[in-house]
Amino acid sequence: MLNTRRLLFLGTALAAAPTMAMAQAASPEQAAPSSDDQTTSFSLDRLIVSAGAEKVAIDTPQAVTALDQEDIDQQQASTIGDLLEGIPGVSIQGGVGQLGQGFNIRGLGSGIGDPDSRVVITVDGVQKYYEQYRMGGFFSDPELYKRVEVLRGPASSTLYGNGALGGVVNFTTKDAADFLTDGGSIALRLKGATETNAEAKTGSGILAFKPVENLELLGTYNIRRSSDYRDGNGNIVAASKTEADSWLGKARYNFSGDRKHAIWVSYQDWISDTPQVYDQVTGAVGNLMRRRVHDKTGVVGYVNDFNGSKLLNVEAQLSYADSNVVQTETNFLTNVTKSTFGYESWQAKVQNTSQIELGGDWKTFLIVGGQWIDQTRTNPRVTTSGTISAGAGTHPEGGMTRYGLFGQLEIVWSDKLTIMPGVRVDWTDLRPGATTYIGAQPQRTRHSGVSPKIAALYNLTDWFGVFGSYAHTVKLPNIDETFSSASNRSYSPFLRPEKSDNVEAGFTLSFDGIADRNDRLRAKTTFFQNDVKDLIQTNSVAAGVAGSTPYFVNVGRSRIRGVELEAEYGIGGFFARGNLSIIDGKNLSSGQYLFTIPANEYHLTVGYADARTGLSGGWTAEFADAQNKVPTSGFISAGSGQATPGYNTHSVFLTFRPQSGAAKGVEFRISAENIFDTYYRRYLSYLPAEGQTFKFTFANTF
Repeated sequence: MLNTRRLLFLGTALAAAPTMAMAQAASPEQAAPSSDDQTTSFSLDRLIVSAGAEKVAIDTPQAVTALDQEDIDQQQASTIGDLLEGIPGVSIQGGVGQLGQGFNIRGLGSGIGDPDSRVVITVDGVQKYYEQYRMGGFFSDPELYKRVEVLRGPASSTLYGNGALGGVVNFTTKDAADFLTDGGSIALRLKGATETNAEAKTGSGILAFKPVENLELLGTYNIRRSSDYRDGNGNIVAASKTEADSWLGKARYNFSGDRKHAIWVSYQDWISDTPQVYDQVTGAVGNLMRRRVHDKTGVVGYVNDFNGSKLLNVEAQLSYADSNVVQTETNFLTNVTKSTFGYESWQAKVQNTSQIELGGDWKTFLIVGGQWIDQTRTNPRVTTSGTISAGAGTHPEGGMTRYGLFGQLEIVWSDKLTIMPGVRVDWTDLRPGATTYIGAQPQRTRHSGVSPKIAALYNLTDWFGVFGSYAHTVKLPNIDETFSSASNRSYSPFLRPEKSDNVEAGFTLSFDGIADRNDRLRAKTTFFQNDVKDLIQTNSVAAGVAGSTPYFVNVGRSRIRGVELEAEYGIGGFFARGNLSIIDGKNLSSGQYLFTIPANEYHLTVGYADARTGLSGGWTAEFADAQNKVPTSGFISAGSGQATPGYNTHSVFLTFRPQSGAAKGVEFRISAENIFDTYYRRYLSYLPAEGQTFKFTFANTF
């Protein structure tokens, strides 16, 4: 595998070399392409709503990727992980089915036996959190969402919560307004999909209704079924089947017809009940059992811009979230017939955005707000004799209350210079539950942390910009890290918060009219280095005296560095987009490689879209280097820590989506994925990936 220095140089060269050659061909007289000539949407040109004041992705002083509804539909994704795997710096750790998925951004998140709490996940602003040893923590269906934004790096923790050392993933559910067009009061969308490999079938129905002028209602129901799939060698992958149902109900009332002054209510529900591999993260324990998962998210939100006021633009919400897993058929566990793992939380968040005019070309946006979360973790277990115990030591019951205050200032000059300082302060109060603990009884524990940052972007010319940031981010210990215990390890009362010092720098390139008056080029390259101190991990001590050896410990210093490149080019109907992610990570105290660092990955898509006929198609490829920079000691098993060879996979796709005429509203998609039936395993997944498969989707909006 190429070393990091050579890969960093390659990333820079890929971004700069073709662009410099194209720039030489451009002239001042070349006009920007008209909207009629642009048949594809560039992700780097999309508005980003999760990083402060609205701005396009290429002009944010941090790495941000947004997927819109067309991206989600085009991928024909079976799982949430399918949606995110193509984003640079983002990997899915654990299994490849509906369960067992944890998010890893830039080598942080979803460690072996460690809490999956270094990536913040929100659904309509509600923070989702679930933690179970040997299992992933996010349960949902791609059909529920119209938009996903991924903010990479810890600078994003300012607005979203303590502990976003890797980054933030924000999901936005569908709205009735997405389907009510041309002044219509009712719309119905039906969708069906099938897949050959796992004999998968998906059905979706959406009803949008506007009974009166200011009220919008939406209801959707999704059914997903599949058998176990086959890998590239033709072998059936056990416990990879899916049986999941999900639904979403949403209502929005716009006061006086103003969407910027509204109250809205949303509730979504996701249920799955299938056999699963007990160890979804590493595969070290491959026993089969059954898990019934029920995930619920409800929110009441309010927005008011006070008739375009510069000083007041309020967003507030109160929400409820509950993730519950019932585990049965666990014959391999001694004296346990049923276990329930639950996370229930109430949350509130309010923030205000003010715009302050400074005169001339200067303007300032100030975002201030507060957040409150109260979380309860339960783990009742039923023994063979029918006795119910209050949780195992390795999944202790307890509660956590968290408060956060944040502020972010954006100073903008003439659309050339953006300076973005920010700070967040968090407090946590951890309370032990009714679990029978090994050794000393845990006591109430409190922590606090301050996370400041500063970021800036400057466009030196119309086509070249530079940006950089520094962020000090604190992740406070949680229930699992503090109260877990076992026969040879006690709870961990003296943990220190994790601290991250992250530095980023990069440049952007933006050209219109290079080789032709109607072509476009966008590129963004980000270099980063993240130094993490006092990383919290399970204690590697194999044996100890009960009450004297803590279950979790802080482990010195780690360093993760890398580069990400995103580039897009379009001319007429032709489009090409690609990205690469190169990451290297080490434990500086031990000299060992970190086991959560993904392989270097490269993605490329080339295609053509005809706006007049609604036909589009293309080819996409994923390339991964061998990952052999792995630890030589400690907890090493498939999925994390075991080297993987390099691979490349190829897929083709075709879409028919007419925009006018009698067929308007019809969508037909077909794709052939892993067309050469390659056998491969992603480094952070213990299961081999799906072999060759053909996907068909038909949808119609009435």
